[in-house]
Amino acid sequence: LWPAETRPNIEQGLARVRGGDSYSFQAFCPTAKGTPRWWDVAVSPVRDGDGRVVRLLSVSRDMTERKRAEEAVRASEERLARAQRAASVGTWDWDITADQANWTAEAWQLFTASVDTDRPVNYNSWQACVHPDDRERAAAIVAAALVAGPYRDEFRVRYRDGREAWLESAGEVIRDEHGRAIRMLGTIRNITDRKQMEQALRDADRRKDEFLATLAHELRNPLAAARSAVKFLQMKGPAIPELQWARDIIDRQTQAMTRLIDDLMDVSRINQGKIDLQLEHVKLAKIVQGAVETCRSLIEEMSHELTVTLPAGPVIVNADLTRLAQVIQNLLNNAAKYTERGGRIHLSAELQGSDVLVSVKDTGIGIPADKLAGIFEMFSQVQGALSRAQGGLGIGLSLVKRLVEMHSGSIEAKSDGPGKGSEVVVRLPIVVEKTYAHQASDDSDKSTPTSDLRILVVDDNKDNADVLAMLLKMMGNTIHTAYDGEEAVAAAREFRPHVVLCDIGLPKLNGYQACRLMKQQAWDVKMILIALTGWGQDDDRNKSAEAGFDHHLVKPVDTQALMNLLAGLETVKV
Repeated sequence: LWPAETRPNIEQGLARVRGGDSYSFQAFCPTAKGTPRWWDVAVSPVRDGDGRVVRLLSVSRDMTERKRAEEAVRASEERLARAQRAASVGTWDWDITADQANWTAEAWQLFTASVDTDRPVNYNSWQACVHPDDRERAAAIVAAALVAGPYRDEFRVRYRDGREAWLESAGEVIRDEHGRAIRMLGTIRNITDRKQMEQALRDADRRKDEFLATLAHELRNPLAAARSAVKFLQMKGPAIPELQWARDIIDRQTQAMTRLIDDLMDVSRINQGKIDLQLEHVKLAKIVQGAVETCRSLIEEMSHELTVTLPAGPVIVNADLTRLAQVIQNLLNNAAKYTERGGRIHLSAELQGSDVLVSVKDTGIGIPADKLAGIFEMFSQVQGALSRAQGGLGIGLSLVKRLVEMHSGSIEAKSDGPGKGSEVVVRLPIVVEKTYAHQASDDSDKSTPTSDLRILVVDDNKDNADVLAMLLKMMGNTIHTAYDGEEAVAAAREFRPHVVLCDIGLPKLNGYQACRLMKQQAWDVKMILIALTGWGQDDDRNKSAEAGFDHHLVKPVDTQALMNLLAGLETVKV
């Protein structure tokens, strides 16, 4: 019955038994019913009174189930080892009391890039493999895990050939009945690829921000010239209806492009945590009024009916007036753009407990139910919106949501479906106070202010410099222009301006260098230097302040705001 390949060994063993030895073997053979089984067989000699072997005693034990279990364990261990090798994962077992750590070959390979040992090593052996810059922190995390909680860490190792790798290790702490840590069991795996991808994403994000900043700068220069030209036409252009119509189109489109650029930069700054709100107690009515005035031209162009309903008494919010007005402007612009001509828009605010709910409701294209949840995501567009002439980049509502949340508020979009309009509700906390400080009049002075200053305009974009110079002359100022940094310093020396409006990106000497040189001269005592540039990030403002600029304005500058600023600088005159 025994398989042919095992018979020679069995016969040799039986011969030894006949000689007086015992013999045992394991073999695979079928039972009498033909079922294959594993057998463990022990054969012993039986002797007579004279010590002669007279017969053999055989004891057989069926060990099939045990063999199957052993085979299953071996297969499982092999699968685990293969999986660990494929996933670059190893396991370790640290006996804390004896300070001995057992590593699988995979684990030791990850630490040392060598499989020269899988013998027990002490705790400090793995520390020596850790990158010197991470060693102290990694040891502290292990020490903290021994006191309380599980262990998890990411650290670098440095191999003998100079390569570096990132490892992630995690483990559970086993404690005795007194709560003392006596053992740690854990895994370790290579996460270098993940770390490299994360760094690549950070680098890509940084390059994206740099690109957006450069793009904004390059776009703002031509927009600044166009916006100044529009202001000139508004002040001095002939009262010909066709020309006024064309002027107003240019004005609206430059404002739209400026808003797109500002939205892009704002999203980038918020993502980097670089926007700081200038919070103050302000009337909600003032914020709403400013937003409505800004959006009125678009609403009227689309022949929409706009109604505004506000609480009877003053509602005070702790807000950045400019940013919160930007929120409401965006919601009104969206309502106007995505509502068919002649539609209705209702802006309302109502008190609800300690909050105020600001709602912008329209009769526009509506929002499908499956799009409501993602309407505030970056680059989100409702199907059908792209067919509209005023379709934007899909970043406005994402920016609005972030600004609202920065004000400790929340935002929600509602709609009954396509073609049934939509409503966006902003919830903001209100400030409850018995008295309210005097606020400046909400009615801003739209008249052209005047001043009598010597002003040096510096910009390498000749169109921008010349148009701005013409506007400033119309205010009553004496103007000199320069088109590079060296020319600006020379002109300041001869012209002795009260105010310098200076671009940053200049040839020969950049704006920072030119500013520093002007500030070093004795004749700059009464001089006000204003950076007028397409660079508008917080870092750019800090750099201009460090160089000595007194103000920082971003192109395309609001000409009315610039004129108001200059009109307030009369005291700098010699």
